[in-house]
Amino acid sequence: MSYLVLARKWRPQFFADLVGQEHVSRTLANSMVSGRIHHAFLFTGARGVGKTSAARILAKALNCERQEDTEPCNKCDSCVEITAGKSVDVVEIDGASNNGVDDMRELRDTLRYLPAHSRYKIFIIDEVHMLSISAFNALLKTLEEPPQHVKFIFATTEPHKIPVTILSRCQRFDFRKIPAVKVVAQLRRIVDAEQIEISERSLALIAQRGGGSMRDSLSTLDQVVAFCSTSVSDADVQSLLGVVDQRLLFDVLEACMQQRCSVVLEVVRKVDDLGHSFRQFSQELIEVVRRVILCAVLDNPQEELGLFGDEFETLSRLTEMADQEDWQRLLSLLIKTETQLAASVYPRLLVEMVLVRAASLPPSCDISSLINKVELLEMASAGQQLLPRRMSEQRQPATQYERNQNQNLSANMPKAMAKNAENCDQNLSDQTAAPASAVAPVVEENPVVIERGADYSATATLAPDVGTEVPAPSPVVASKSWLEFVQYAKQQRPRIGSLLEHGSLMELKLPLVRVAFEQGSFMLQQLSDAETRERLDVVAQQFFAQPVQVTVEALRTIAEAPLSLAAAQEKRESDRGRRLREDAMSHPMVKKTLEIFSGEIEKITPIDKGFV
Repeated sequence: MSYLVLARKWRPQFFADLVGQEHVSRTLANSMVSGRIHHAFLFTGARGVGKTSAARILAKALNCERQEDTEPCNKCDSCVEITAGKSVDVVEIDGASNNGVDDMRELRDTLRYLPAHSRYKIFIIDEVHMLSISAFNALLKTLEEPPQHVKFIFATTEPHKIPVTILSRCQRFDFRKIPAVKVVAQLRRIVDAEQIEISERSLALIAQRGGGSMRDSLSTLDQVVAFCSTSVSDADVQSLLGVVDQRLLFDVLEACMQQRCSVVLEVVRKVDDLGHSFRQFSQELIEVVRRVILCAVLDNPQEELGLFGDEFETLSRLTEMADQEDWQRLLSLLIKTETQLAASVYPRLLVEMVLVRAASLPPSCDISSLINKVELLEMASAGQQLLPRRMSEQRQPATQYERNQNQNLSANMPKAMAKNAENCDQNLSDQTAAPASAVAPVVEENPVVIERGADYSATATLAPDVGTEVPAPSPVVASKSWLEFVQYAKQQRPRIGSLLEHGSLMELKLPLVRVAFEQGSFMLQQLSDAETRERLDVVAQQFFAQPVQVTVEALRTIAEAPLSLAAAQEKRESDRGRRLREDAMSHPMVKKTLEIFSGEIEKITPIDKGFV
């Protein structure tokens, strides 16, 4: 007798044998009990998860002569014939090779005949998405109102390719990928029955290679048994499947977190000597790092990730070696590297440099700890006490890495500076622990003076130093009525008010108002229009409560004209930005930060626009 592969030998024969598809088997079993049996079923899902097996079990259950409960008996003539694939009343059609409209017409012609000796005539069409549009159209009417003795069971891996008109006429069941834990459990039952010695670790590798498919996992197990006979070792499975030894993966991750570059390079050399693909090596590293991260966040990682033996203990130990930020950073590096390896001419060099970089990076540190270190350095160098930046902030307890860094910093300081830093750190702790009312308010240097109701050209300026003379504004520019008039005009006539903002006030002696614009400018052309001038006079008369004559003229020389409202505002913003940068560059904290980090100031954002 010829050898029967494990995937066929251990094909499920009952609903209870469907591994990982309990939702499907329960629904079908309940429909058998209640008698609510649909005329068309659509089984969808990945390859090797039990779609065709479920279709055959359903066909046997529908035609079983001695049905026990909801399961077929597998003993009557009908069940035996369906199991052997010899039943004339259960027709299995390959949709890939019988996808034409003529095939469907021939099928439709056979529906009128009653089954030979069974209850139903059942048509199982596998890979139904391969049928042509014409073939689907030929099935529409038959599928909607088939004879009472006919049942259809469709199976497909790509339901999105099936027309909606077909989907709406079928009862759909989505088969899920089988979890690795359930695949390993089923493989264990099979190898025990076949008297094959194999470890849980090897079964986990086989299940991982199967990718949630029981058929693929059984085919891989067949290959392993053919290679190793009845005694299978982990090394043989790793060699046959081409996977990297897990010990190497754990070693390189430990070396990265312990910053041991020599160990990293040694592991890469071993991977190259063993002939493994560096892209596969990166993919397996990514999977291990993923498991390390998930071990820290899942409630039951051993069951969720399908971990066996000492693998869970090793992953837990790796999780404790670094923070989640460090593992996330390493995962990002590996994912980027895996993508680059596809087109790299020097894969070993790329992997070496990335892993050496990962092993050379210091542990991640949040911004608050960096600020604390900068303050400590400033106090140590200046010998002054500095209040916290915000009295409401509570200092977080230092991590082990921060304590080590602070100890190293103190060891490298002169004794007096280290003592001063220690005292300052104690003062900071005392001030943070003190109530808010006990802390002295922080007084800003160079307070800002802002006058309410100032004229349009007045700006909020820094309080001048003693002995500094402040020039008085120009009488024309300081005219308050002109600013109020322009604001009023913007409310009544927004277009006219916007035009007036760009004009220079030459004279304001009621009832005469003279406004000048640059020769040939757009604003001058607009205000020269008669209708616009008429509207401007009306707005001026309403504001000044008397007849007003607004004269619009062209500037002969721009240098002699006073600044317009828009030009004055632009000049103030420019001066304010310059003063902001000068103040920031002269601040001792900023100077020290730039010195420590060798940085540059790219942008300065004022906290409050009223300042400076």
